[in-house]
Amino acid sequence: MDAKRVKPLLLIKTITTIGLMIGFVISMLGLFESGLRMEYMLSIGMSFMVSSMLLFGFGMFIPLMEEVSEEKEAIREK
Repeated sequence: MDAKRVKPLLLIKTITTIGLMIGFVISMLGLFESGLRMEYMLSIGMSFMVSSMLLFGFGMFIPLMEEVSEEKEAIREK
């Protein structure tokens, strides 16, 4: 892969890593915190983690689709 394709992938990786860490911290606070807010904190933390994983999946899938379509176009032009 060339540098122009690696840069967005590293950005997606960084954003999802930060989102997973934030979600994990909020989930742990929800588990160890007592009171009425425990369920809310746990669900918010899990939501952060799931949305980060979805962002990672879509963020990796779209550049791969572009690369495959460019390769197919190059093969058709030959």
